[in-house]
Amino acid sequence: MAVATPLLLFLLLAALTLAVAVARGYPADVVLNPPSEAPTAGMGGLVSATNGTGAYKGMAREFVDGHNKVRARYGVAPMRWDNKLARQARRWSNGMRGECVLRHSGGGRYAESLFIGRIASASDAINKWSTEEGIFDRQTGKCTGALDFHHCGHFAFIVRPNFSRVGCGRAECFNGGVFITCNYYHD
Repeated sequence: MAVATPLLLFLLLAALTLAVAVARGYPADVVLNPPSEAPTAGMGGLVSATNGTGAYKGMAREFVDGHNKVRARYGVAPMRWDNKLARQARRWSNGMRGECVLRHSGGGRYAESLFIGRIASASDAINKWSTEEGIFDRQTGKCTGALDFHHCGHFAFIVRPNFSRVGCGRAECFNGGVFITCNYYHD
């Protein structure tokens, strides 16, 4: 019976964790993996729900749909996924796995938004960036009052009419958490 008790506690904790994560809107395939895709310990002790790839099924569609849902409220044409922007975002996110701090890549001719969260899905990043809507001035495309652009810039990138393409990357940090990068460009 002594062996069954820790196992029972583990299974109960796992079921509770899954229920809370799904209730919060995290994709179940990020939280729960089939036995053939069980989390593995990789470089630096990373325990990964995606075998270290950071990507999950439907992630690109979730990013595009989330952006376009916000853009529709503003009457702005939808964005489309751009593999080149996504590749650059993935490279930067993967490069930040060790430190896992918000630092922009500083490269390229595109706009960039960053997000760090615990389990962090595409929707989590877009929802966080959308909280800046209250300090965004639609008429000027800038922040309200005397606030710098970094206070509302993430939201501005989502609804900027001349941005027609988006590409995002997601990486699991070695110390826990997730680093997300989205890049934006115009035609």
